[in-house]
Amino acid sequence: MHSGGMLGRAVLLASTVAVLLVGSPTSVLADQVDDARARLNIINHLKGSLSDNLQRAEAQEIAMQQQLQETQDQINTTLQQIAETERLIADLESQITALQAHIAATRLELARAKADYGQFMRVTYKSQADPLPMLLGAPSFQAFLSRATTIERVNFLSKQLMDRIIRTERELRVEEAVARDKKAEADAKRADLVTQRQALLEQQKKEKDLQLRLQASIRQVKWELVAINGQSAELAQRIADMEIARQDQLIAEAEQAAWQQAQFWMAHNMLSLPNQSATHSTKYPLIWPQQRGTISLPFGPCSYPFEPPGFGYRHFHTGIDIAFTQGTPIMAADDGTVVAADTSVLYGQLVGYGRYVIIAHRNNFFSLYGHLLGYKVKAGDTVRQGDLIGFEGTTGNSTGPHLHFEYRYNGQPTNPLPYLPANGPNTFNQ
Repeated sequence: MHSGGMLGRAVLLASTVAVLLVGSPTSVLADQVDDARARLNIINHLKGSLSDNLQRAEAQEIAMQQQLQETQDQINTTLQQIAETERLIADLESQITALQAHIAATRLELARAKADYGQFMRVTYKSQADPLPMLLGAPSFQAFLSRATTIERVNFLSKQLMDRIIRTERELRVEEAVARDKKAEADAKRADLVTQRQALLEQQKKEKDLQLRLQASIRQVKWELVAINGQSAELAQRIADMEIARQDQLIAEAEQAAWQQAQFWMAHNMLSLPNQSATHSTKYPLIWPQQRGTISLPFGPCSYPFEPPGFGYRHFHTGIDIAFTQGTPIMAADDGTVVAADTSVLYGQLVGYGRYVIIAHRNNFFSLYGHLLGYKVKAGDTVRQGDLIGFEGTTGNSTGPHLHFEYRYNGQPTNPLPYLPANGPNTFNQ
């Protein structure tokens, strides 16, 4: 129950009793005692709420420290991969340089072979433009054959040598082309790693900023706990309202972190959405992700204090909650690709989806399955409508076993009921 409502009703009740019992000194004293007790109860209740907020914020700050360490580990791994890729690029550049030098030497060898062959032919035919008179001028038939054989042999060997040199140059050019392709791949990989490193650094900056805000919130709550003992119920109410507003903002950011993780994965991986499966429902875009249970909290404005603000409301439920027993199988509501399967430890166990799965569908639709006991898929997996993806649980910001099912279009939460078979959770999939 919201503390502001309690305060208003308590003050109204105290005022009404005071009006009805005005008269005797005893009744006035009793009214004052009752009013003091009511105010004391309100303050104690607010102190309890602030203590819970402090415990939650401290747990979030510890989890944030762990997340910052994980992000730093990812940055270190990316830097190591960049260094390894740069070493590979340097090796390939050395190979290309060596191959180019070998090609130049091979061309020089070919030029020399051609020059030697030309020199031989010029010496051979220096005094005779036509080789036929030289052959006919042989003193004997044996000499004729010898001269013919020598010329033919020289021509054969020269052609064989030049063919070998040309073939060698061709092979070296192929090797150079392969090396250049590998270098291009390495250059592209390095560019991707640099982009990934930049994204991680930006993520780390946001995490550090949120950590500082959490630490400031912890200091603020501690101050409020000290100050509230001497404050009036009205001031305590204002303090509580400010704290609740702050907590609302932190809760909204915690749940948004899950969607940011999905966006981060899609930004660094090739998203391939499957065609509609043969077993897909022909009447509805979605099937119920949980075949049994009741809708414990519908889509839209609500009074649950741990739901973040949205669409102009103080608290807005961005999906539907389906409650049944822990361990109930959870299935993909539509064909798609898993873009996130993780645990919302970034902001602590009491604010967030807990263990969750996010699936990207055709036409820019996404579905989220929150508070899972566990999940059976990972980012990048292709799922068909009805595939098992996890089990109902009560992890994260949850008061009992249920599935938080969220459906988004173009990044905006939308009521999933119009896309589902009628009459609540069921096995309808035709």
